[in-house]
Amino acid sequence: MKIATHILMLVSCLLFAVPQAAAQQPVPRDHDNLNSIAEDLTQIGKADGLAPRQAADSAALDTIPAQKAGLIRRIIDYYSRSNVDRTFEKKMDWSIAPGPSYSSDVGFGLGFLLAGLYRIDRTDSVTIPSNISIYGNFTTKKFVLLRCSGENNYNHNRQRFNYSGAFVYFPGAFYGVGYEDGRLGYSQKLTTTTGLLRLSYCTAILPKAYIGVSGGIDYSGAKYAKSSIGQQLEEIKNGVIENPGGTIGELYELWTQGRYDPALQDPFSNYIAATGDKPDAFNANIGLFFQYDSRDVPFNARKGVFVKAEAKWYPKFLGNTGRNFGRFTLTFDWYQQLWKGAVVAYDLYADVIAGTPSWHMYAKLGGMERMRGYYEGRYRDKRMVETQVELRQRIYRRHGVVGWFGLGNIWGRQHFRWDRTLYSFGVGYRFEFKSRMNIRLDYGWGVFGNSNLPWDRKRSSAFLFTASEAF
Repeated sequence: MKIATHILMLVSCLLFAVPQAAAQQPVPRDHDNLNSIAEDLTQIGKADGLAPRQAADSAALDTIPAQKAGLIRRIIDYYSRSNVDRTFEKKMDWSIAPGPSYSSDVGFGLGFLLAGLYRIDRTDSVTIPSNISIYGNFTTKKFVLLRCSGENNYNHNRQRFNYSGAFVYFPGAFYGVGYEDGRLGYSQKLTTTTGLLRLSYCTAILPKAYIGVSGGIDYSGAKYAKSSIGQQLEEIKNGVIENPGGTIGELYELWTQGRYDPALQDPFSNYIAATGDKPDAFNANIGLFFQYDSRDVPFNARKGVFVKAEAKWYPKFLGNTGRNFGRFTLTFDWYQQLWKGAVVAYDLYADVIAGTPSWHMYAKLGGMERMRGYYEGRYRDKRMVETQVELRQRIYRRHGVVGWFGLGNIWGRQHFRWDRTLYSFGVGYRFEFKSRMNIRLDYGWGVFGNSNLPWDRKRSSAFLFTASEAF
């Protein structure tokens, strides 16, 4: 725990050394500009009263070229200006934030975020700004993520158009389907290439209440290979090869004690063989949704409620799975200010699938938004409920901290059981690099893994770096 805390503090310091310096500079205000102009006029008046020699000296000084601000100074000035709303004066107000990332799943990486705020009608002060963000991450374990998402707001917030697309190359793992498969911790290396596209449009039917239509495309291509661990253990047992020690030697001891089963070591191969699913899966969907949104700012709310219920249909003629299935999701978020700079946020999410989806379309617990600290997809099934509460506290100017606690449960292959509820907790740091748009660094923890498996004995954890709040 102490080591993880020290790592988090070190990475945070490295990432935000420049932005923190920027935040300590006074943010320009209109009256500051007026004071500056007044001082300039005062200096002009004084110059007019100078003696001829003094005026000549001033003229000589004017011929000296002004020194350009250094790189650090320019970066500080950039961040100092970046959280002022300039959408009325600029067609697009861009900001960029680079930074490292780390997760036990994908290793160390370098990420970047390009975020923009804009107004479709700059004479409209009622409609909130629209936004777009482009995010990328490249890690030491060859994980690649490129994502673009945005929201366009129209007509005094009565119409909204949302879009998102992503490309993901992920040398990850597959643990199986169902709570038991996730708990046991047997995993097979699985490299997936994923493409996603999401579109939705909604219109107001009542104040802050919307109905809309949605559509999406999901593709996942998988590359995998069976392990030879079972054959190796048999050869050690029969004396064909010597016990090499290390992880193989430890697995051999566990196997002879009945605490390790090599037949479970390839869950993806087992799943494909049992279901006949295609490793390269393609699905498309159409949907309807209802949404109520009273949040003051959608991407960083301090008050209000957000409710969304959506039903999606995945017809077999729009995919390659050969079967129909449906999905219903429900999101309920609530935000309330407690005291100065403090906001409590609550999130409830349910994901229910009717029919049998392709392997990559099951409800997945974990990730960057909910049940932070879990490998997304280790626990997957046809039904899932997640809930979390988060306290957000601004501590100084643009700096803030958060803490959260969450619960989650999946079922479908087996019946729902309360004692299979998983928990998540963690802390995070926030930096407001644009008006009401935060960079967040979170460190989350979950339950311990299977103590019988050498690679799964530690507590589940993850370090996350991205933009905007988790919910």
